[in-house]
Amino acid sequence: MQITIQFWGITARLAGSTTRALTLSDTATIADAVSALSTDAALAAELPRCAYAIGADLVPLHHPLNEGDELSVLPPVSGG
Repeated sequence: MQITIQFWGITARLAGSTTRALTLSDTATIADAVSALSTDAALAAELPRCAYAIGADLVPLHHPLNEGDELSVLPPVSGG
């Protein structure tokens, strides 16, 4: 299956773009997508601290993916 990754905040800078297409097995989960993204050395250290969403819903790592999903990578937010 193919999904679209939407990067936000620092992850967009580290990925070098705001979106990326990713091809995964038909039984893939969020964890599988994160594992595939972790092969990008620039992203690997940031991904464990991120939250993940499909649409407006935050999803856990064991959540199954479907063809055409758009997975948002949401880095932690800080400020003052």
